[in-house]
Amino acid sequence: MRAFLSRLVLALSLLWPGLTLAQTSTTTTEATTTETPAAAPAGHLEVSVGAYILRMSNVSPQTGSYDVDMWLWFRWKGGDLKPYESFEIVNGVISSRSEPQVQEDDGMQYATVRVQATVFHDFDVRRFPLDNHVLPIIIEDGVSIDRDLSYVADEGTAIDPSVEVAGWKVAMQTPGIEVHKYATNYGLRSAGDAASDYSRLTFYVALDRTSWAPLFKSFWISALSVLLGLLAFLIKADDLDARFGMGVGSIFAASANTFVITGSLPPTTAVTLAEQINLIAVAIIFIAVFVSIWSLRLRYRDMEEASLALDRRAMWVLGSIYVALNILVMAVDLNGLAG
Repeated sequence: MRAFLSRLVLALSLLWPGLTLAQTSTTTTEATTTETPAAAPAGHLEVSVGAYILRMSNVSPQTGSYDVDMWLWFRWKGGDLKPYESFEIVNGVISSRSEPQVQEDDGMQYATVRVQATVFHDFDVRRFPLDNHVLPIIIEDGVSIDRDLSYVADEGTAIDPSVEVAGWKVAMQTPGIEVHKYATNYGLRSAGDAASDYSRLTFYVALDRTSWAPLFKSFWISALSVLLGLLAFLIKADDLDARFGMGVGSIFAASANTFVITGSLPPTTAVTLAEQINLIAVAIIFIAVFVSIWSLRLRYRDMEEASLALDRRAMWVLGSIYVALNILVMAVDLNGLAG
């Protein structure tokens, strides 16, 4: 029995170093596996973009477009991407772009491109001809999603002081940054939902009316038609040719002015300020014709004094109503009140 125990102790003493070595080896392997870093994801590129607008032309609410000539510059650090080649104007068509000028600047990569493009925009003409607008120029990378490349607005974005748009004062507003999510991944399943996200930088150009000249140019014919329609009250009601000729002629002149102005605007379901002013003019002249018929009936009944009194009151009352209604529609956006 003692001999068996002695042999057992000897066998365990011989096996123990091996067990210790195996445990040490396993621990070392686990430690090595734990300390091995995972593969680093692809780097994210942040690109600063700025613009200097040299010219704006063909600003047309009717066609919903305008032309722009500008310099764009890009600043970024590292990466193999070329943002100056892959950018696009989302809401426009680039008709010409210069060869990029690429260099290093203060430890950053720097590139400039001159771009000429036609930009499309839905002009809000409800307040025409007293309309103000903010025109967007939307820049987006056509290759890289937001996970790989994002835009930042660079300092120095401005518009040249010589830029003029007839009828408006031009000014540059603060650029905006957003991540635009498209309603599709474009079939790129490996990227998941990220394939729908693209960084956007939007430059805003504000157009503000500077005078009442467009209003006068658009409606002097309409106002003159109303004036002639009201002056017809100074003619006796039984002088049919002169009295009713002026009224009917005024209606046709105001109506023609309505068609001319409407033809210069884009299609819209809203009743624009221009149409409201013309409708007021036509309505006042139309009422004046009916008052003339009433006055004529009074004369046929030998009520000449009543006819003259009606003509005088109608001229001043309708004239006052015309002025008041025009002030109202110019001061209050009736489309906004209608929701």
